[in-house]
Amino acid sequence: MMKGIVEYFGMSFLVKALVVFSLVTVLPPGVYCAEKARGLATDKMLNTDSPLHIASDRMEVRQSDRSIVFEGHVVVQQDDLTITGNRLRVTATPGTKPNQPSIVDRIDRIEVEGDVRVAQRDKIATADRAVYYHQEQKIVLMGNPTVSQGHDKIQGRLITLYIDQGRSVVEGGEQTPVKAVLHPSRKD
Repeated sequence: MMKGIVEYFGMSFLVKALVVFSLVTVLPPGVYCAEKARGLATDKMLNTDSPLHIASDRMEVRQSDRSIVFEGHVVVQQDDLTITGNRLRVTATPGTKPNQPSIVDRIDRIEVEGDVRVAQRDKIATADRAVYYHQEQKIVLMGNPTVSQGHDKIQGRLITLYIDQGRSVVEGGEQTPVKAVLHPSRKD
């Protein structure tokens, strides 16, 4: 059986189509939403038990604002998660104890810019810019954001993935409406 976004959202194709149609016709033109029943991931995006591998052309540590900036051909890998982009900035929360936890335990947010691609298993998200908020467990995709799984694809002006809530919000507008291409699952 081929799995797609339709199954991923936990609704049949007909119900999903009716929900999308009702959202488009009922909501004000500035905002369209699509919520899913199951999440992009049930756990936190970054697993503090697994090593975080980052490769880039250049790295700069900035003590003044508790950040590390990676530039040029950035690739981040942890378990089945891969993030790529031109520039990545990791910002940590302030530490208060002498034996502070590692930076992975203290991540506040991760910002990725330029040809952003986030891949986890068969799900792929692309955008010009992405910001991951660790405490809120959400990813905000900006600048031509697209989320796809198999042949299914969703696009909008802004896509917010609430990882631990299993919910996504896709916002559009008059210039950039929400577009969804959803295929029914095939039974082989």
